[in-house]
Amino acid sequence: MAPHIHVPSCKSTAGRASVCASAHSNAEKALDVFIGSSNNTVRVQPNIQIHPTDITHFVQVGFDEQINLFATRSGFQPAIIQDVYKNVSSYKDTQKVVKAMRIAAMESAKVEIEHLRNERLREDSDSDSEDLYERPKKAKANTEPKEEENN
Repeated sequence: MAPHIHVPSCKSTAGRASVCASAHSNAEKALDVFIGSSNNTVRVQPNIQIHPTDITHFVQVGFDEQINLFATRSGFQPAIIQDVYKNVSSYKDTQKVVKAMRIAAMESAKVEIEHLRNERLREDSDSDSEDLYERPKKAKANTEPKEEENN
């Protein structure tokens, strides 16, 4: 499993999370990074100060990157992934819907491929049945002695 970050939560006001101010202790800025498959975490204290006005921008950049990576893995365009995300309540739900879309697309492709193969087989068999009538004429023409044009 890939390492991931646990961010300590801030107190919320009026239903919205407030930005952890620099007045909080360094422990508030620490991140717990999960390593390995057991419950081992490493406490990391990055020396990064993001201005509150830039948080929205960095969240959007991270979101766009996540959507682009997911689009690449799933085979759908990022705009399709974003449209699905807009219509569900979480990223996890988006993953479920896109997985179902991919399965449905593959099933549809299998049906269409089978249809095309059957169509080609019918076309080939139709051309083969026409050849059955033409073959004796060609075979007879090839076995008859040819007149020499030396006269």
